[in-house]
Amino acid sequence: MRYWLLWTLLFLFASSHARAEGTEQAPAAAAALIDLGNSQVTQNRREEALRSFQEALKVYRELAQKDPETYLPYVAVTLNDLGNLQTLQSRMEEALPFYEEALKIRRELAQKNPGTYLPHVAVTLSNLASLQERRNRMEEAQRSYQEALKIYRELAQKSPDTYLPFVAATLNGWGNLQRGQNRMEEAQRSDEEALKIYRDLAQKSPDTYLPHVARTLDHLGTFQDAQGQRKEALRFYQEALKIDRELVRKNPDAYAPRLAHTLSLLGMNYHLQERMDEARSSYQEAVGIYESLVKRDPGYEKSLAAAKKFLDELPKPASARP
Repeated sequence: MRYWLLWTLLFLFASSHARAEGTEQAPAAAAALIDLGNSQVTQNRREEALRSFQEALKVYRELAQKDPETYLPYVAVTLNDLGNLQTLQSRMEEALPFYEEALKIRRELAQKNPGTYLPHVAVTLSNLASLQERRNRMEEAQRSYQEALKIYRELAQKSPDTYLPFVAATLNGWGNLQRGQNRMEEAQRSDEEALKIYRDLAQKSPDTYLPHVARTLDHLGTFQDAQGQRKEALRFYQEALKIDRELVRKNPDAYAPRLAHTLSLLGMNYHLQERMDEARSSYQEAVGIYESLVKRDPGYEKSLAAAKKFLDELPKPASARP
């Protein structure tokens, strides 16, 4: 109750100052509304966050009418924040115009100052691509991923430490799109390039990038399984599993879901190879992890049900037969 009252008072204070057009307080009030909105997102108070961002956007639009060079970048940032928030709530139709307007502004800004604003163009393109993919607008999503990747590659030539992670993340996103379009060989190439980048990054910063290595290994294993290459897939899953176990040892709350996911993939692979005892062991461990996860987050119930279904579909062990 105390936090709710504090947020309400802060919102009223910031919005009242923001509405004082032409005053010196308006930029600071808009910034306070953005900070408030971000805090509300963190607290899962999404409708309140939406109101905070919308109020900030109104102020920044008015400021940009008088001083576009200073305030149009803030308009674009707030539009992107609103797009992210709507996407987080699965409101795809509402998110789309926010991303599209943010992209339009950032393209114009990048024409004048590419060094500063091209990275922002790429960020918005990546957000837009993911949204377009989820709305089954695959051709548009492909173009957005391609343009984002082109920008990030160019930026990485000049500043690899900063932008190579974005190259790899965009390759992963594009690979997911290609898999969804059944363009499996292209998806494999995207994932292989992403894996190479993540391996290099993990040499310097393992805590940050080993999870990405493991996820990309899972993607490649799934590709090999889809091609009937069971042994090749198994090698990818086993390496991912080794990484996942090490990550869980250090941070079980964060990485237990990843471990359960890889164990499920491994169980399917063993099942397809008719290695039933190994499949059973993998599924049983995955079920145990998901049962623990469901106790604190019901969102894992579908994953638990799927793992149980796979386990139940295995032939009974010889010792259990009458």
